[in-house]
Amino acid sequence: MATYTADPVALLAYLVDALPPEADRVFAEAEAGETVIQAPSTALAEVLYSVSRDKDVRGVPLTGTPEDARQALVGSGPISVAPVGDAELVEYAGVVDRFSTHVGLIVASHRARDTDAIITPDSAIAEVDYETVWE
Repeated sequence: MATYTADPVALLAYLVDALPPEADRVFAEAEAGETVIQAPSTALAEVLYSVSRDKDVRGVPLTGTPEDARQALVGSGPISVAPVGDAELVEYAGVVDRFSTHVGLIVASHRARDTDAIITPDSAIAEVDYETVWE
């Protein structure tokens, strides 16, 4: 079964139903139990923070509470929490000089868990030859 790592942008776009077609396909497969989407706990924390500040995503306002978002993603949604542990920190130490903190942790989780690709629009990740899914 394919396994993916999702970044906060992908998670927020999912919450407002604004994913591009390829990313939407992966999320639909995860909803059907055909693939697995993991999100580092730090990415989920970023999403909850964004929801608490009533930001919009792709012009669509975020609504609900952080708990509503957590429930939609993890409680009844297609996302599995990927805690940041020692294996992720070992990987992070190897990429910390190339990425911002949050992007580095996404890449570190992807590497530590050996997922198939990262669901993200972040070109900095693709430029370093990590497989990404977005458009």
